[in-house]
Amino acid sequence: MTTGAAPADRTSDGQPERPVAVLWDADGVLQRPHGDWAAHLRGIGRSGFLEAIIAAERPTLRGDGDFREVLAQVLADRGRPASDVPRALLAWERIDVDPAALEVVAAVRANGVACHLATNQMNHRRDVMRGLGYDELFDELYFSCELGEAKPDPAYFELILDRLGLTPDQVAFVDDNAPNVETARALGIRSIHHDPTSGARTLRAEMRDLGVLPPLP
Repeated sequence: MTTGAAPADRTSDGQPERPVAVLWDADGVLQRPHGDWAAHLRGIGRSGFLEAIIAAERPTLRGDGDFREVLAQVLADRGRPASDVPRALLAWERIDVDPAALEVVAAVRANGVACHLATNQMNHRRDVMRGLGYDELFDELYFSCELGEAKPDPAYFELILDRLGLTPDQVAFVDDNAPNVETARALGIRSIHHDPTSGARTLRAEMRDLGVLPPLP
């Protein structure tokens, strides 16, 4: 189900202006972690480890620190050996990409609309994702750890707009995270709150709603 985009300027015939670029979130839209990553981590660090590493990861999403070192320190603080680091990293390294969703991105781009990845990632997972073909699929990749800002901070979107040289009304955004969508909408970016369980068929319909794919005949 399409949850709707923010209002857009309209042409003289009353139709919405087509965005010239779409910002795409990764996790929950184009990909998802493989298997039960939370259970995997709990099996390594036991009670409280998952919460501790999520908290420790947050600064690295903005590029503050190397995630492998942060993870090693969290494990050491809990009496776990350094040999557990590669095993724990599998929670971030195992990624299931949705080929049908990537086809939607390719279709939008083939329709003359620039497509940019806009995702919160720390340095290690960024490196993993660069091996999944995203460099070829997108015009630009905006990883939070490289920008120095992370969603839902407005500065994240403002930096991307500045780098693209575009105004908010020229850009669309799709994400499965409500706070991220709310921030983008408040800035004037046409935004879709995508249901991660709905699949690529809904994603394609959402792109038609934005006007970046042609309507069904």
